[in-house]
Amino acid sequence: MLPIHEKIHGFELNDEERKSSRKHVFHKFIGVFLTASILLYVVLSNKYSIKNINVSTSFSTNPDSLCPLVEKLDPSEFLLNNSTLNKILNDSEFRDNSVTKLANAIRIPTEIYDDTCNPNSAESKQDLYRLEPLWEKFERFHEYLSKTFPLVHKHLKVETVNKFALIYTWEGSNSSKKPLMLTAHMDVVPVQKETVNQWTHAPFAGVFDGEFLYGRGVSDCKNLLIGLLETTELLLKEDFTPERTIILAFGYDEESSGTGAQEISKVLTERYGPDSLYAIIDEGNEAFEKIEGINFILPAVGEKGHLNSIIELYTPGGHSSVPPDHTSIGILARLITNIEDAQYESLLTNINPVLNQLQCVAEHSKSVDTTLKRDILQAHLNPISNKAVIDYISKESTRYLIATSQAVDIIQGGAKSNALPEFASVLVNHRIAIEETVSSTAEKVLDEIKVLAEKYDIGILYEGEVVVYPTANGYFNYTLNEPLEPAPITPINDKIWQTFGGALRYLYEDLVFPETKEPFIPAPYISIGNTDTKSYWELTNHIYRYSPGSVPGENIHSVDEKLSFDSHLELIAFYYYYIQVVDKEE
Repeated sequence: MLPIHEKIHGFELNDEERKSSRKHVFHKFIGVFLTASILLYVVLSNKYSIKNINVSTSFSTNPDSLCPLVEKLDPSEFLLNNSTLNKILNDSEFRDNSVTKLANAIRIPTEIYDDTCNPNSAESKQDLYRLEPLWEKFERFHEYLSKTFPLVHKHLKVETVNKFALIYTWEGSNSSKKPLMLTAHMDVVPVQKETVNQWTHAPFAGVFDGEFLYGRGVSDCKNLLIGLLETTELLLKEDFTPERTIILAFGYDEESSGTGAQEISKVLTERYGPDSLYAIIDEGNEAFEKIEGINFILPAVGEKGHLNSIIELYTPGGHSSVPPDHTSIGILARLITNIEDAQYESLLTNINPVLNQLQCVAEHSKSVDTTLKRDILQAHLNPISNKAVIDYISKESTRYLIATSQAVDIIQGGAKSNALPEFASVLVNHRIAIEETVSSTAEKVLDEIKVLAEKYDIGILYEGEVVVYPTANGYFNYTLNEPLEPAPITPINDKIWQTFGGALRYLYEDLVFPETKEPFIPAPYISIGNTDTKSYWELTNHIYRYSPGSVPGENIHSVDEKLSFDSHLELIAFYYYYIQVVDKEE
C-alpha cells in the first residue's frame, strides 16, 4: 500500500455547510461535488487533458501542476556570516556547548499531568508551590534559561504570562513587516515510575553517548525550545538587528490542557490584533519521509479536531437478585457496540491536505501504480476517481486521515456485586476529520443514543438540554468535553510557503545531504494530534507544524526517548538562516 502520512483549487464547504448536521454536510457535498465535477470535467478537459492526463515523473515546475516543486532558496546573500553554518554543523566546541545546554535543560523535570492545577489557582507563586510543588521546577527552568542565554535575556523583552508561560520579543526596526512567531513548550509528559528501570539512562539524567542525547522531553520538545534560544543568542553575538519583529513563545502545559498557549494568545492578540503575524512555526512532523522512492518534506498545515463524548446513564437501583433484563451497564455496553459498529464516513475533498499530498506523490513518483496515479490526479474533479482513492485510503488505518475516528477509552459503572448499578458512564474520544465539525460528530453519537433511549424507554439530556424527558427507567446524560473544531488550513504555493519550503530544501539538499542529486519535495501534511497552535488561529492563517532535522526523535513519550544530536544542530542551522531570509522578505 502506498505509504501516506497524511488543498488545492476547487470546492470548499462554506461556513454554513460546516455548521450543519453531519448527514446534511455529506449529502449536500456529494450532490454539489457530482454536479460541479461533471461540469468542470467537460469544460476543463481540453485544457488539462484529463482523459489522457500527463503522469510524467519529472519534477514539475509547471504552473498548471497540482504539486509544483518550490524553488530551492540559497540563503548565502542574506547572511551576516557565511561561515556560521559550517561552525554550527561541524565545529566540535560548538557541538559540545550545545550538548551541555540541552542536557542541562533535560535535567530539570518539568513534568505536567492532566490534573495539574492552573497557575492562576493561587495569587502568589509561594501559595501555588504549596498547592502544587511541581510548579517549582518551572521556576528553576526559567532561571536556567536566564543564566544560559544572557544576551537573549539582556536584549529581548521577556514576559511571563500566567506565572510560567514565556514570551520573548525581539523588536524589529520596520513595523510594516508582520512579526514571525516561533514556538515550543517547556513541559514534558511524566515518566511512569514502573518504567524507570527500563531506561538505558535515567530519564532526567541528560546522558549523551556521542550520537544520541537521552531524556524525557529531549525531542518533545525541549530540543526545539533550546535550539530557538541558541539560534537567537548566536544572532545577537553577530550583532544581527532584525527588521521584522521576532517572537518566541513557550507554553507550560501543551501536554495537557494548553492553558499556557491560551494565555499567550490573549496577550499577543490584544497587542497585535487578528491576522497580524507573518507566520507561526511550531513543533510537529519531523525530518523527511521517503515515499515511493521520493524524499518528501511534510510540514503539517492543518490539524484534525478533537472531542470527548461523555455519556452517562442513570437507572433505578435495587438488589441484584431481582434484576431487570438489562442493567445500566448492559444498556451502555449495547450503545458502545452500536457506536463502534457505525464508523464515520470517509470524505476526501479539496480542503483536505491529504489530497494535495497524494497529488505530490502521484506527480513525482516513478513507482505508483498507473491507474492509482491517474485516479489521484483526477480526484479533485472526477467523482469516480475520487471514490477510487477513498476506497484505496480506507483499506487500513490510513482511513483516519480522511475520516473522524472514535475510540472508547474509559468506562465506569457499578459499586457492589449484589447491588444494581445506578450509574454507568463511557468516554469516547474523537479526532475530527477536516470536513466534519464538533456538532456533526456529536450528532452521530446522539443518534445512537436516541435509538436505545426509545427502545428502553429512557430519557435524554444533551448538553444540559432536555431531548427526551427522563422516565421511571432513567435517562442518558450526554455532554461534550474538550471540543475543538478542525484547524483552519494553511494555504500552500504562496510566497510564505515557497520561502519556507525553499529554505527546507536548502537544508537537506545542500547542508545535510550535499551528495544527493534528488530534490526534497515540500508537500502538505495533516496532523491527527493537536499542538499549542490550536490557541493561535486568530493570529495568522500561516501556521506550520514542523521540526527541521534529518533524523526524527525516537521513543517520544516512551522509554528511552532520545535525539540524534546531528538533527539538533541542523535545527539550529535552519533557523539561523531562515530568520535572516524572512527578515528581508516584504
